Amino acid sequence: MKISNLFLGVFIKAFLENFNFFLKELKFNVRIKLEKLGSLNGPRALEQDKKHKNRKIEKRELNVKQAEQLYLNEKFLRVVKMVNQNVDSKSIVDRATKRPIEQVLRALENLDEQNLSDIEYFVNEYLHEPGIEITRAKLLDWKEEPQFVENIKNADLKLFFKSLNNQWLDLYKQFDCEFLDESCVSSHLPMKYPFVVPGGRFIEIYYWDTYWTIEGLLVCGMLQTVRQSIENFVDFINKYGFIPNGSRVYYLNRSQPPYFSQMVQRYFDFSMQSKDLSDEAKKEIRNFVLNECLDCMIKEHTYWMNEKSVEIPIGNQRSCRLNIFKANTTKPRPESYFEDLHTASDLSTNEEKEKLYLDIATAAESGIDFSSRWFKDPMNMNTIQTSDLIPVDLNSVIYKSEVIISDLCRLKGDVERARLFKRLSLKRRFAINKVLWCSDMNCWADFNYKTKKFTEHFYVSNLSPLWFDIKPPNNLNEMDMIKQHLTNSIDSYHGIPYSYIKSSQQWDFPNIWAPNQHNLIEFIHKFDRDLSLKLAKKFFKSIYKGWESSKAFYEKYNAHTPGERGHGGEYEVQSGFGWTNGVVFKLIEIFKDDIFE
Repeated sequence: MKISNLFLGVFIKAFLENFNFFLKELKFNVRIKLEKLGSLNGPRALEQDKKHKNRKIEKRELNVKQAEQLYLNEKFLRVVKMVNQNVDSKSIVDRATKRPIEQVLRALENLDEQNLSDIEYFVNEYLHEPGIEITRAKLLDWKEEPQFVENIKNADLKLFFKSLNNQWLDLYKQFDCEFLDESCVSSHLPMKYPFVVPGGRFIEIYYWDTYWTIEGLLVCGMLQTVRQSIENFVDFINKYGFIPNGSRVYYLNRSQPPYFSQMVQRYFDFSMQSKDLSDEAKKEIRNFVLNECLDCMIKEHTYWMNEKSVEIPIGNQRSCRLNIFKANTTKPRPESYFEDLHTASDLSTNEEKEKLYLDIATAAESGIDFSSRWFKDPMNMNTIQTSDLIPVDLNSVIYKSEVIISDLCRLKGDVERARLFKRLSLKRRFAINKVLWCSDMNCWADFNYKTKKFTEHFYVSNLSPLWFDIKPPNNLNEMDMIKQHLTNSIDSYHGIPYSYIKSSQQWDFPNIWAPNQHNLIEFIHKFDRDLSLKLAKKFFKSIYKGWESSKAFYEKYNAHTPGERGHGGEYEVQSGFGWTNGVVFKLIEIFKDDIFE
């Protein structure tokens, strides 16, 4: 009898999962038909539908604080984990509620953590499966054969390009307000427009990932989708004063490397150079960039200077202000709650644990989560010290933002503010070369402003000022620096590893990541096309071999073996994958058929 009930339970669960999937697909197809019908009924129908959706979004905004009460609640994290000990921590906080949030919070408060059957009832009755409210969206500017395909002659490369282009259809998502009752909550932040996700377990938009996604979208001519991404970020800055790490309530305690200005600049330059846009469309884009976007760039810059900066003395009673990563939390990350508890298990005092949790979340803010770069002892995560370091790459990114803001202010006619940000950029450039230049390494390095020491090991980020147009001091030649630090990697590996330290962290050796390849290749290309092509071919070969064997694209790859996925870190390697795809599109645009051996 028990066996029969067990099989019946398994059958019912499988049926419900398939039925839910069927409903989501049916709803998606019905929505597309209704959207087409709305477009046939004219602009008024579309405008009414947009207003209706915006009202839904505004109501969801009121639920964000209530959502935080649930998804940041440590009791909630513990009890859901008890139902399945092997569950990914992130999947716990990605479950929307089936019932109004007040009922869920009340039931959670009354829940006995020792009673497993009550906990199972709570999970089944009050929570949806992870990601139920994130649904496929219809791409309106996607083409089966983007115009750029005409530039590709090699038949195999053209086939690969088309397969890569098809990935956008799977990665384009939306937060579906219609799927949840009004008083139910999700950990996903309300967003006006659909968005491109990285893929795999990452079913929300991520801040700095989006820069490389945009690079790929522009190659495919998908200007409307790029605009939506930027509009979503404008909305975030106006609401929160910054762009969160990702579009979840549990990411509101931190940001990521501030690439917003560079995203807008790429969108603006592409639009102004486009032969397909009318003068009227270009005028609208110019107005959008020089007003809403520029205002948000300045707001974001203010946030980083007020919340994440330190004053460093540089002699002669002078000082400079440089930026650091620093999350606004001293607790375990909800999306990696049990992993953080495990990391802290060897520490004895609350003070030690709180500093550890701060530095773990701060490393997540850097986007480099995790790497020995942040550890005092490269092999021991317990020695993490992220918030004590002045990162080379962060300050280079903000330098670039200051340059862009100055240029756009001048274009707008705001000469006074253009001069202000020009002065800020010059001061920062001087400070980067004064404070972060390590003579012993003959390159820049992260600087611990508490111990007054540089980090000892080389990371690709040590060279990041180069691709943000900062020249090294002492009239050093940029390409001499590249050859000194990277020649062995270019010759030996299928991409440049982020570090040469073989730890268990995913940003350490032997993993290679697309953003680093993009930065290096584009920079080297300015000076030596043959060398940049050599590096591009090696990285592309790894992507292509992986696609040949699995028809998938991954977030990271192995430096030793072309096509082999990367390993290490808190989770299994994910496929998709937004920024990898974006970088590959960009490399094909630069080198065309030459990239294909």
